[in-house]
Amino acid sequence: MKPLIFRTKIVATIGPACYSPDVLHQMMLAGMNVARLNFSHGNYDNHSQMIKLLRQLSQELDLPLTILQDLQGPKIRVGEIPDNGLTLTEGSSVTIVPLEQWENQENTIGIDYPYVAKEAQPGTQVLLDDGILELTVEAIKGDGVSCKVVEGGILKSHKGVNFPSLNLQLPSMTEKDKKDLEFGISQGVDLISLSFVRQAADIKALKSFLAARNADIPVLAKIEKPQAIEHLEEIVDECNAIMVARGDLGVEMRPEKVPLLQKQIIRMCNQKGIPVITATQMLDSMIRNPRPTRAEASDVANAIIDGTDAVMLSGESAVGDFPVQAVTMLASIARDVEPEISFTNYPPRHRDKAHALAEALNAIDKVLDLHCIVAFTETGYSAKLAAAERPQVPVLALTPNFEVYHRLNLVWGVRPVLFKYDGLTLEQLLEQMESVLLERNFVSKGNQVLVLGGLPLRKTRTTSFLNIHTIGKDN
Repeated sequence: MKPLIFRTKIVATIGPACYSPDVLHQMMLAGMNVARLNFSHGNYDNHSQMIKLLRQLSQELDLPLTILQDLQGPKIRVGEIPDNGLTLTEGSSVTIVPLEQWENQENTIGIDYPYVAKEAQPGTQVLLDDGILELTVEAIKGDGVSCKVVEGGILKSHKGVNFPSLNLQLPSMTEKDKKDLEFGISQGVDLISLSFVRQAADIKALKSFLAARNADIPVLAKIEKPQAIEHLEEIVDECNAIMVARGDLGVEMRPEKVPLLQKQIIRMCNQKGIPVITATQMLDSMIRNPRPTRAEASDVANAIIDGTDAVMLSGESAVGDFPVQAVTMLASIARDVEPEISFTNYPPRHRDKAHALAEALNAIDKVLDLHCIVAFTETGYSAKLAAAERPQVPVLALTPNFEVYHRLNLVWGVRPVLFKYDGLTLEQLLEQMESVLLERNFVSKGNQVLVLGGLPLRKTRTTSFLNIHTIGKDN
């Protein structure tokens, strides 16, 4: 019998390393659940072709796949610098100016942020190229900001600029983001992530943009700014999913703070039943090597033990030499770690009938030798409730909704299955469920499964019944 899939989900960033249909095919079979399209790179033709290919592979392999559109967001970048780069020597001085004022002056850096001289103060920290280079503001001179080089190196064009202590006048969505959103809506993406979220209002603005276009697409907030940590709970309450974006978070804040913040964010998301992705440098050495370091394997395992719904590959799958092996390694770590974990089950936020039934799953799961939980779901609600309880067995989400089928694939422990059940009685429903699950090798005769859903069946956001069912036994 084909084993049910491991419960931690794998997000893989799509890039030149995996543009081949064969490589993507192998990545999906290895365990890729979510394909992340990074809109900081590529053009609409490339993204459109990739979405079409991913949908085709999903159908051919009979595997759900969540397509995540990751917006670039309002990131400040350095302008053009000569090909050899600008050498910044420790202790020397350099001036930062808005790009509009930059004319290739000596020892001057142009950046695409016009308010730098108005907001910076003596002592303000400036980080360049993901924090590899560091400056400290010494004086403000007109539109220019004079800085001392603290950590030197070579600065090249278009590298990122961070001002960790400043609350910058940046929009939650740039004009590019809005154009990209129009494209994503037209392509039917399953999930949209907003970069550099600072407060819940940023998520509300994105939701309003989508609502105005009748686009009911879930929204993910990327946590990578200190301001987001200050408003974390209100952000989690407003969005549909969270990403712990450790790259920029570790630049904007001291790196030693990130591990505990990661645990706190995961715990809050688990408590509220919100899917959470742990991202950045999980298997970074696999960009160049076929195996990870022991520290990287431990990092992935600890994120899974903490309760993350998903772990993410960035450069490892986008530009690395071993994208399939990287997915396989994440899957292997998840398979080894998951059976040893006793997940924390948090009390429901809303004490209604649906949550009471979901909480009862744990008691039943501990007493009976269940093979899986089967959730009949129109919107994904019943499956998410079941998964939020972190049961010891997988959740099979049977849904007639194509969008829900793909979107649920981010949720921990859930294996979506397309299943139409119009006009069926409960008895007919169980008979058809048996047939589908046996045919797909998800169950064998004699297996006990726990069935949950809402009555009437097509009513949304209801979970009103539990049924302990033995496969192959008369109903």
